[in-house]
Amino acid sequence: MDWDTIAIQLSHEAQPALAVDAAGRVRVVNAPLEKLVSRRLDELSNKRWLASCVPPSGWASVKRLFDAGLRGEASDGDVPLVTGGGRRVTMHADLSRAVRGRSRALIVVGRGLRDSEPMAPAAGDCWCVVSRGEADAGIVRELRFLDPSQDAAPFVGHPTSQLLERLSVGAAWPAVENVATRRATETAFVVLPEVDDAFRVVTARAVDDTSAVVTVRFVDAGLLPELVDAKAARIAGAGALSERERQVLALLLRGHGVEDIAGMLEIAPRTVKFHQSNVLQKLGADSRIDLLRVVL
Repeated sequence: MDWDTIAIQLSHEAQPALAVDAAGRVRVVNAPLEKLVSRRLDELSNKRWLASCVPPSGWASVKRLFDAGLRGEASDGDVPLVTGGGRRVTMHADLSRAVRGRSRALIVVGRGLRDSEPMAPAAGDCWCVVSRGEADAGIVRELRFLDPSQDAAPFVGHPTSQLLERLSVGAAWPAVENVATRRATETAFVVLPEVDDAFRVVTARAVDDTSAVVTVRFVDAGLLPELVDAKAARIAGAGALSERERQVLALLLRGHGVEDIAGMLEIAPRTVKFHQSNVLQKLGADSRIDLLRVVL
């Protein structure tokens, strides 16, 4: 791909603009976009675009939009952004695809900015004891919120499912129900609702035949890349991975394929496969999918 030509093209745009490669890596940004997000190209290209400038609640929608644009199935769409000052805006952008041989690029040019509606801050970390059995399984017996200003009384004596719905994690109820009805002794469920930027981590653990402890923890989704990187760094150190193997591991965990990694690290695909094989062997993983089990 002729990124220099694309850079010259975007430099003449008065509106914020960028170009990403097939792996979603930012390769070109113009001055208006750098000013908008207060980040330079060298900062953006070394991080995931989604984790850098898009609020976590918008990750999935932007990824779908960009993927559709790279396939030639979308010509415009909304891109939520966080500005350098922390202001949330939505950029309506035109999308155009550039293809050169097997290389593809998506050019994104903003055509308008509007303020995004502020999202309510995520809150709701709590701990509760629920009934375990058959007749009254899953009734909240005791509930404590980390935030003392939140009232637990409306939920005590009622089904745990109501509490989970209130915390935007109703999808966790089937897993929790398995513990409440004695079909399991423990479970964990994680979800990122679209209502805000916090993961809900729900756990349930049997105490005895009549009770179980259920916890709900809110984790800022913006911390996810750092959490994964920290865990990967520990695993890489324990496995005595080389610096290049660490780089390959990080990109594998972010979902990149061999061809993408080769382009990003500027090495041959065969070399990537060699490093990938070493990573799997050193970490005791059977496959790329199994690598997620080992690291996470």
